[in-house]
Amino acid sequence: MKKIALFLTAFVGLTACQKDFLELKPLSQPNVDNFYKTSNDFNNAVNGAYDALQSANQYGGDYNTVIETRSDNVLDNDPSSGSGLRYNIDRFIEPTTNSVLRDTWGSLYTGINRCNLILDKVDAVTMDATLKARYKGEAQFIRALSYFNLVRLWGKVPLVLTAGSTTDARSYTRNEIADIYTAIEKDLTAAAIGLPVSYTGNDIGRATSGSAKGLLGKVYVTEKKYDLAVAALKDLVNGTTFQLLPNIADVFSVTNKNNAELLFSVKFKKGGLLGEGHGSWFGTSIGDPIEPSLRAAYPAGDKRLPLTVMVPVPTSINAVPRKFYDELSATSDVGNDFPVLRFADVLLLYSEALNEVGYLADGEAFAVLNRIRTRAGVAVYTGAQLATKEAFRTAIIKERRLELALESDRWFDLIRTGTAVDAIKVTGITMPAYRVVYPIPQSEIDVYNNKTTFAQNDGY
Repeated sequence: MKKIALFLTAFVGLTACQKDFLELKPLSQPNVDNFYKTSNDFNNAVNGAYDALQSANQYGGDYNTVIETRSDNVLDNDPSSGSGLRYNIDRFIEPTTNSVLRDTWGSLYTGINRCNLILDKVDAVTMDATLKARYKGEAQFIRALSYFNLVRLWGKVPLVLTAGSTTDARSYTRNEIADIYTAIEKDLTAAAIGLPVSYTGNDIGRATSGSAKGLLGKVYVTEKKYDLAVAALKDLVNGTTFQLLPNIADVFSVTNKNNAELLFSVKFKKGGLLGEGHGSWFGTSIGDPIEPSLRAAYPAGDKRLPLTVMVPVPTSINAVPRKFYDELSATSDVGNDFPVLRFADVLLLYSEALNEVGYLADGEAFAVLNRIRTRAGVAVYTGAQLATKEAFRTAIIKERRLELALESDRWFDLIRTGTAVDAIKVTGITMPAYRVVYPIPQSEIDVYNNKTTFAQNDGY
């Protein structure tokens, strides 16, 4: 079983990281204290931290179930596959022993521990100051992203900011949500300073200062700290580093990776010898997995609607939404990158924050939102149509659904806006209100010394 107590003592597992810009040679569990000696050692260690994001239990696969299928965008129509593990998550009947949740939790803490090891060791090693700041920034960014996903999925979780022993791990408690967000903000603020604006050559695709600023803005919106979100996102919105591509389909093209709309993506490469690709996201041979209410929400002529259509043939075994389509390799994997944060998301977050700070009919929030609408080929909004802050708020959340469909945002948007129960009801499924967070994996509760301070979420 994958338990955090075991992960905390495991070394970063530097066994050939799986991304286009990283090629590592396998190393066999070197001693932690002896390994971190040179800048190249830290380069390998940081690559290992990125590798955790690629895991089949995170962006490589399971987030499709744990985040997107959980929402009103996707259906799991196969109660028999995998003993119904994913079907149960979709239907809000998963038990505390669900292994998909257990493995996602474990993968997240694996990545966090890799980041902790880097941050524990890097200051003691002599290397170029700019390079050291970059390595620290990358580790801080990945750790912040991991905790951001953890706290939104499970609520209170252990906040572990240094690498610890198994003995230490057994005494951890579930920290308060506010404390976890404070740590996330601190990491991203530091990462925005330490990371470069861009990269060249094989380093293209790593986290940048823009990645950190954009994610920090998203964190602030989630916390409803709208004034801070406006400040964090304003320079990105008004800058020239990132931009909307004229054709939205080009954002997801496998021949157009690292394009100007992407602030941060998890990298994959199909057909590699080291398992660098992933399976077909949302692929199914049992009916169309796209919830009908999603497609029905698109207005006529919306250029984003075709991206939700299953190809090559809706009922074929390897049919996937066009947004994530790629030709299968000889090893039956594909190589799409997963868009964790893109400029369209930044614009929508900024527009939402502006509205919450102070509604202004036909003001900047309208102009920013309408950039997304114009690119999609649909009519822009006017102050007469959205005459109140509440009306604008409803419109922006709907626009996020249409623009960011299948990109692991919808479930989190429903949770932070308190609309999950009603939205799920439209799909014909009843969602108990307490299931806005997942159950803590029972295997985790079992290994902790104090069952009172490490109790299960309410309702489970």
